[in-house]
Amino acid sequence: MATSGYEFPARRNLQVFAFDPMRGRTAGNRLTLGVPFERLVPGPLGQRVQVIDFDGSARVFYEPVDLEDPAVLMNDGLSPSESDPRFHQQMAYAVTMSVVETFESALGRKLAFRKQKPLRLFPHAFEGANAFYDRDLSAVLFGYFKADERDPGPNLPGQTVFTCLSHDIIAHEVTHALVDRLKPHLIEASNPDVYGFHEGFADLVAIFQHFTLKEVLTETIQKTRGDLRSPGPLAELAQQFGYSTGRGRALRTAIDKPDPSLYRTATEPHERGSILVAAVFDAFFAVYQQRIQDLIRIATGGTGRLPEGYLHPDLVNRIASEAAKTARNVLTMCVRAFEYLPPVDVTYSDFLRAVVTADFETVPADERGLRAELIEAFRLRGVYPEGQGVVSLAEESLLWKAPNEPMKLPFDPSQEALVLSAQAFDRGPRRGEPSPPGVDERKALNKWAGLLGEFASGHRRELGLDPVVKPHLEGFHTVFRFSPEGRLVVELVAQFVQEDRAAQDDPAFGGVKVLGGTTVIASVNGDIRYVIAKPLTRERRQTQLDFAAACDREDPMLACGHRSYEAHRLRFRNFARLHAAGSR
Repeated sequence: MATSGYEFPARRNLQVFAFDPMRGRTAGNRLTLGVPFERLVPGPLGQRVQVIDFDGSARVFYEPVDLEDPAVLMNDGLSPSESDPRFHQQMAYAVTMSVVETFESALGRKLAFRKQKPLRLFPHAFEGANAFYDRDLSAVLFGYFKADERDPGPNLPGQTVFTCLSHDIIAHEVTHALVDRLKPHLIEASNPDVYGFHEGFADLVAIFQHFTLKEVLTETIQKTRGDLRSPGPLAELAQQFGYSTGRGRALRTAIDKPDPSLYRTATEPHERGSILVAAVFDAFFAVYQQRIQDLIRIATGGTGRLPEGYLHPDLVNRIASEAAKTARNVLTMCVRAFEYLPPVDVTYSDFLRAVVTADFETVPADERGLRAELIEAFRLRGVYPEGQGVVSLAEESLLWKAPNEPMKLPFDPSQEALVLSAQAFDRGPRRGEPSPPGVDERKALNKWAGLLGEFASGHRRELGLDPVVKPHLEGFHTVFRFSPEGRLVVELVAQFVQEDRAAQDDPAFGGVKVLGGTTVIASVNGDIRYVIAKPLTRERRQTQLDFAAACDREDPMLACGHRSYEAHRLRFRNFARLHAAGSR
C-alpha cells in the first residue's frame, strides 16, 4: 500500500515499438505493454531489472528516464522515439519485464536473477552490430551501428540502428539470461543440441511474444486472411537488424519446410536452433487452424471459402483472440518444460519429453491435440524421443518415468514452513517487489537443503546418480499453478549435479568438464513422481569426449590459444562472439 493510503495499481502501461522502428509509428507497430507494477527510481531501476544508460563508445551517461513522473505516468510512458535515449531505456525495461512475467506465469513462481541482484540492461553499451547477454556482468548489452550504405533495405543509408529498439532482440537476449538462470549448466556444450537449444529457445520466445498480443495480430490477420504462415513480421525476427546489415531480409524466421537431414548435419547453433523454432511453430499453426475452423464455417455459410475483400472486423478480432490464446498455451508449455528438464546435457529429445510430461500434468485431456502435433512436428524434422521406456511415438511412451521403487522425500513439502521458505526469495513488502529471506527463513532453507543433500547421497543409484561421485544440490523450489479446470498443482523440484573430476584430469578428455545430474519432482505429500537423470555412465563420458573432439577439429583457436583456453573452449560465458557470428 502506498504512503498516501491508496493502493498501487497492479499494472504499469508503457509504450513500445511492437517490432522495429523501421516499420514506422503506425498503429500496428505502436503498442502499449502492461507490465507488473513496482516502484521505480530513475533509470529505471526496479527490484529485478536495472537500466544503466552508459554509452561505451561516447563515454557518456544519458539522462535516466523517470517513469514515476506524473506527466510520464499519465501518458503511459514516453511516446516511441528513435532519437530519445530515455525512450530507449523505457522500451528495454518494458519488454524485459514482459518476458520475465511470461516465464513467471508459466513456472508458477517468481524469479530472481544471479545473486539476488537485478538484471542490468545497457541500451547503448557499444558501437557495433550486436547485442548479447553477459553472465559475468549479469547484464544484457545492446549495440548500435550505421545501416549499410550500399544495401540498407528500408532504412536510410548510414542511419543509426539501435538494437535496444528491437522488440525481438530485447526478448531474445533476456531469454538467454532467464535460461541461464534456470539451467546454468547449459553454457557447457556437452552435445550438439545444447547451444542450439539456447539460441532456438530465445528465438522461440521472441517470436511468440508477438503472437500473444492481440493488437499486433489483427493487422496481420486482415492482410493474410488468417494465414499466419505467410511471410511477415509476426514470424520473423529483427527485420531492421537484418536489412540494415545488408542481408536484405529479417535475421531469422520461424517458417521453413521440414528437412530431417538438417538435424543430422547442422552444427551452427542458430541453424540448429531453427529446427526447434520451426517445429514448435508448426504445432502452433496446426492447432490454431483447428481453433478457427468453426469461425470460418460460420462466416462463410459452411463453404470454408472466405469472400474477396476486407474481412469483417468482428471476425478478425475473434480469429486474433484464438491465435493469441493458442500462442500463450504453446509458450506456456515450452517454458513450463524447464521444470522437467535434466540439469545438464539437455537435448531436443529431452525438451520434447519435458514439454509432453509437464503439459500432461496440468492438462491431462489435451482436447486440442497440441502435444500430438508437437510430437509430429519434431518427427518430421528428424528429432525422435530417446531414453528409458520410449518404445513408440505415443504420448504415454514419451512421459518421464516414475522411480522403479516408491520413494519419498525426507520431509513433507506440504508443511506451511516449507512452502513459505521456498517462496521467501519472492515475497516483499509491496505488490510484485521480492525481498531476500530473513534470518529464520534462511535457516529453514539451509535445513531443507541439507536434508535434500543427505537424501541424494543416500539414494544415488535410485536417482540415477554415480555411486562414487558426490552429488551437489543445484537448487530446489516449490511450484504452484492452476490447471484449466481450476485444479491446483503443487510440486517440489530439486536438481542435483555431479562432476567427474577424474575424467576432466584425464589427458584424453583435454580438460573437458564432464557433468551428470538428476531432476527430482515430488508431489505435495513428498512422493517422488519423476526422476529425470543424465547419469555419468561410460557411454555418456565417451559421447561427450567424441563431441569435444569433433568441435576441436573445427576450432582454429585450439592450436594457438592460451593454456586456459583449452579448459574453457566449450563454454560461452559471454554470448558476444556467438551472436556476432550468427548475425552475418
